[in-house]
Formats: sequence, structure tokens, C-alpha cells
Amino acid sequence: MSRHDASSRDATLRAAIVAAANPLHFNNRPGSVARQCALGLFVAALSDRLALDFPESADALRALVFSPATPDNPAGNAPQQPEQQR
Repeated sequence: MSRHDASSRDATLRAAIVAAANPLHFNNRPGSVARQCALGLFVAALSDRLALDFPESADALRALVFSPATPDNPAGNAPQQPEQQR
């Protein structure tokens, strides 16, 4: 991956993060339960925004939000998208 490709992907990811965070409120103390709740909503919104451009990343985030209780890392067990033919 070239530096241009990496910066383009980084810009795409940043735009998804900003868009997912826009409707949320972060006017709470860092580390507070309210901030943790906002971050939980953010992760759910971000996974939806990533779905088209970054489907495997979106699946991993969805697994963190919606998986049943587990002592393991739910993102590590998220199903991966099959490699698309180009």
C-alpha cells in the first residue's frame, strides 16, 4: 500500500469517526459512566458507517457491541467477510 493509499484510507476512516460522533454528546467527565455510554453508542454508530468501506472492521466492532457475554475477545471471533473477487 502506497503512502497515498494509506492517507486516503486514513481520511476515509477519520470522516467516518467524525460522522458517527456528530449526533452524540461528549459534555461529560472523561472516564465517567456517561462518557462510557456515549462511547458505546459511538462504537455502534461507527460500525454502521464503516460497513461499506471496511466490512471486516465493522464486523469486529459489531461483535464488541452485540456479542453475548464472553470471557474472550468477541472481536477476535467475529466472522470475516470472504475476500471479494476483483
